Amino acid sequence: MTPEQQSQQERTEQATPKRLSEARKKGQAAKSMDLTAAVGFLGMVAVLAFTAERLINVSLNYIVVSLSDLSAVTELNYSFSHLLVHGVSIFAAMVWPLLAAALVLGAIANIMQVGFLWSGDPLKPEFSRLDPLEGLGRMMSTRALFDLAKALGKLLAVGFAAYLGLRGEMQNLLLAGYSEGAGSFALVGRVLYGVALRVGVTYLVIGVIDFLYQRHEFRQNMMMTRQEVKEEHKQMEGDPQVKARQRERQRLLATGRMFAAIPTATVVVTNPTHYAVALRYEREGSSGAPQVVAKGCDYLAQRIKARAAECGIPLVENSTLARSLYQQSEVGQEIPVALYRAVAEILAEIFSRQRRLI
Repeated sequence: MTPEQQSQQERTEQATPKRLSEARKKGQAAKSMDLTAAVGFLGMVAVLAFTAERLINVSLNYIVVSLSDLSAVTELNYSFSHLLVHGVSIFAAMVWPLLAAALVLGAIANIMQVGFLWSGDPLKPEFSRLDPLEGLGRMMSTRALFDLAKALGKLLAVGFAAYLGLRGEMQNLLLAGYSEGAGSFALVGRVLYGVALRVGVTYLVIGVIDFLYQRHEFRQNMMMTRQEVKEEHKQMEGDPQVKARQRERQRLLATGRMFAAIPTATVVVTNPTHYAVALRYEREGSSGAPQVVAKGCDYLAQRIKARAAECGIPLVENSTLARSLYQQSEVGQEIPVALYRAVAEILAEIFSRQRRLI
């Protein structure tokens, strides 16, 4: 098994939007040049169907005028140059609608496949392609042989369509040589139009099949390994392990700051086991509400109560208030307005005790 085949087998994950976006920026997209060419060719055939009669008349008129000019003008150099310029102008007038139809419809077909896509990456020179050994390897690769087989298959299909179109018209083409000028041109034009239409429809079917194949191959090439998906996720959202460590570090820092602020608390409101909330209230020179300086649940609540006891901070058991303070307030913020009255009663009791002790 080749390394490419082994790598392809490891790619089990669908391409992420980021990978598809990066590929699009590089000009990589699922498209079929055969489909674009087939639509453009059928556009030329359609224009030809509406302009065939005029083209035949213009061509016959040019032939008649050319022959009359050659017979009337003795200066052949002037006559040939004049006829050449006139012929080129007529040819350009005949061809430009066909080319315009092919370009416009081809561009529309391309936009329908890949949207509005422009990238300069495909135009950048790849000097590795100049290596004759690598070039020989590419020529003999399975991919090159497959592309060759596809090209031969398309050529055979188009050739067979043209053969079927001509097979029933061979007798008419032979008779065209015995017809008058206008009739002969009309007959040949009708036959060629029928052949071109048959070839165009066949080529369009080939183009649709090729587009479906190109889309499937593009999706296969864009598939990713699980490791690639993980790496992309890390790049876009950060390594989950690193983020977890950062959150833990931030939590420890916040906990350290919180415990450092406990000695400044006025009271710690607790329930027997689960919650502990330390509040600070400055009676003098403060117009604000009591502020939460620390809070915790379970093990952290026990640590807060132990630290408060070490610092001589009063502990007040009030299960309902402790739970409400823990759930509705954050460290560093003032308590909610709805809890003012309950907290004020506790503070009043504490201040009253302190006055009696004095």
